[in-house]
Amino acid sequence: MSPIASIISLERAGARAVDPSAPGNIIRTALAFESIVTVGAGAYFILFPRHYLLHTMGAAPSQVTTTALQLTQQFGAVNLLIGGIVALFIPNTKLAIQTRQTLYSIFLIFELLYMPLLVWQTFMMKGGMSDGSWSTGAGQFVPFVIWRIFVLKCKPEWFGRFQEGVKME
Repeated sequence: MSPIASIISLERAGARAVDPSAPGNIIRTALAFESIVTVGAGAYFILFPRHYLLHTMGAAPSQVTTTALQLTQQFGAVNLLIGGIVALFIPNTKLAIQTRQTLYSIFLIFELLYMPLLVWQTFMMKGGMSDGSWSTGAGQFVPFVIWRIFVLKCKPEWFGRFQEGVKME
């Protein structure tokens, strides 16, 4: 065997492959869905901020100021960024698989802190958005929180797993 062939053989022997018993397909699908929804929402906030404030958030026309429109569009840009970052975790690369649980944990912490903020704003900051819109805003995170807790605690194999020393196909 030539020296180059033996180096290639050694590299292949140490290569890693996705564990077939934990390929991560469920989380990959969930991440794709979340990325698409987040990017779509971000595009909506950027392209139609007035519609979002008036119809989705229930703002009074006098509340739809230039500042409110600008902040809504900035919020949309953040959504585009987050959706793009989430998409980076979809491929079954070693790094993506190893960091999916961290991503879910970070999102769970954010959501658990963000929901009480919205509820607090509803009851403590009168004159802003309507009570129903903030409650709906906080409530939309509940399914995601339940999903993240379920997957993190009950189904960690859904994140995928790599096998050490297995030849990649």
